[in-house]
Amino acid sequence: MGITAATATNLVYGTDGYVTVNGTDLGATSGGIAVEWSLTQYYPNIAQARGPVMGTGRVTEGKFSVKCTILEWTYAVLNKYIGSWGYSTSTNSERLGGGTLKYITEVTNVQVTAMSRNDQKAILITVPQAYVELGNIDFAEDKETSMDVTFIGLFTTSSPSTLPGYIEIAK
Repeated sequence: MGITAATATNLVYGTDGYVTVNGTDLGATSGGIAVEWSLTQYYPNIAQARGPVMGTGRVTEGKFSVKCTILEWTYAVLNKYIGSWGYSTSTNSERLGGGTLKYITEVTNVQVTAMSRNDQKAILITVPQAYVELGNIDFAEDKETSMDVTFIGLFTTSSPSTLPGYIEIAK
């Protein structure tokens, strides 16, 4: 069928999207926001079949994450997400890293907001529980320094088989 009269309305734009964690805005980002989700689907290798057999498959793993590249280096924001790396502050400086490698930083309510379809219906992406991974930091003379931050969805004990993130489109 292809393009229809509804095609223009159903397009999604993410140009105004931003990331918050438990209500705190991460600040300016660069290069867009990536939402990655996947399922691992398993089918048994049944001797009489030459491939997967309908009705025998199972989902064995699910993943949901939000990744962005932050540009603003605000200690008040960063120290909430780098607990695994360590942080401290003194009268002279704010220190990021150098911590005891023991705990994993887990956060709640990671959201990507301010995106919309072409018909102005809001798009909201939520990861209720996540752990944080930081990427490399590239210092260069010709551009601002940035750092990749990925929020990887965590399953919960109350819902261990529910995908740890979702996308909502307003009606």
